[in-house]
Amino acid sequence: MTETLFALTNDDAGGSAPELFEELLDFLDAQQVPVTFFVLPHGQGTPLDSKPEWMALLKRALKSGHELQLHAFDHSSTFEFGVPPDFMLDIIPDAKARWEREPEVVQQAHTLELMSDRIARGKAIFERALGYAPTGFRGPCLSMSANTYQALANHGFVWSSNEVVNPMGWRYINKDYDAGEPWQPNVPPHPYRYTAGIIEIPMVSEYTWYLTPEDMDRHYDLIRSDFDRVRAVGGTFLTLSHYYAMTGEWTTGLRVYERLFEYARSLGDVRFVTVSRLLDAYGVPD
Repeated sequence: MTETLFALTNDDAGGSAPELFEELLDFLDAQQVPVTFFVLPHGQGTPLDSKPEWMALLKRALKSGHELQLHAFDHSSTFEFGVPPDFMLDIIPDAKARWEREPEVVQQAHTLELMSDRIARGKAIFERALGYAPTGFRGPCLSMSANTYQALANHGFVWSSNEVVNPMGWRYINKDYDAGEPWQPNVPPHPYRYTAGIIEIPMVSEYTWYLTPEDMDRHYDLIRSDFDRVRAVGGTFLTLSHYYAMTGEWTTGLRVYERLFEYARSLGDVRFVTVSRLLDAYGVPD
């Protein structure tokens, strides 16, 4: 493939602060960049189709060419669909302490039956609200398990985006700028066949978590460096973000992406796509 596919993803639509989600939609309209939003079907204990403000915004997102896929069920637990990776637990000390204290208890909640039930309930609300079945999934806090992947396959899901290429974005969240976290050797920066036949489409990292203007250059340097490295190996550039952590008083995150979009466009061989379009174009290498 001669072009680089760039897919921005964004989590937790359907949760709190819809006005901040609307701010992100306005930014994306101006930038003409499609995004894959991972939507909470039962956020804050309320079904998505009982939230008229969110329904209007999500319909606007679809009309603008964005993609909506399933995110968790209600995002009520760090361990909702499995155990998050270590670099994620490092920024959630209470969850890390619980995992270290009672791993058997945590894992008891990840049976195939329980994972299947949560996915089925979330999928049903999603279909009822939006009129189609989701084919992609992301767990809350990147929490996943083998049983979750099997349950996704059993419910007709095609792909997930939960694995991480470069954990440094989370080290930056903890202000651990000198961690030297390497790219993960077992996570390629492109789609590949994973557990239970599900296609995994990894994210490279998260770069825009509650940034201040003083963070701008450091985080832009990280995201551009990762982008250039992905291009050098012929991979796909998929990033994670959260609408409420890059809007409102935290719009430095939008400025980081504004700079990266401008840089990417200057190269002339970059295409902005949703995750499903990325998969259609790139395929799954043998």
